[in-house]
Amino acid sequence: MSILASKRTESRFEPIVYSEEIRDMLIDIMHRSFGVKDINKFVRKKYCSHELRDKDFAYYKILMADFKKRINLYASLLTSDVTAANNIYPTKPSELEKRREYQNSAIIDCVLIIKELQKVIEIFDVDINIYKNIDEAINREIELIKRWRRKDNNIEKRLSPQG
Repeated sequence: MSILASKRTESRFEPIVYSEEIRDMLIDIMHRSFGVKDINKFVRKKYCSHELRDKDFAYYKILMADFKKRINLYASLLTSDVTAANNIYPTKPSELEKRREYQNSAIIDCVLIIKELQKVIEIFDVDINIYKNIDEAINREIELIKRWRRKDNNIEKRLSPQG
């Protein structure tokens, strides 16, 4: 028997699945060079509007590659941190603390991805609307991780000497 999507409860694996979806979204947008259709045309336009002194195509190509590399790294770290946190089954307070560190690290990875994307938008003058879905997805991932941490508070009470 199937359950309507609106009636389903959230899976405890949701942060892991969603981090993979975010990574796929980011890979897709990186394949499209963050919405910059033609970097040579972009540089010529900047040069013609006197925002650049010399036509430095190589600089912007390197800059684009650096953004892709960092965003890919942060997306990989996000998936790794969420997976690592999920693979810790806390039986001691120290294990719970380690799990919390991975969860916090995953939130930091999300924030770093957002910051890098904001810089791409600023430098390459791309349409901010193409990033709306990614921004919403990343913010949802942050919320999922925070809910997960709140649920872990029950484990913390059970593991504490007073509990």
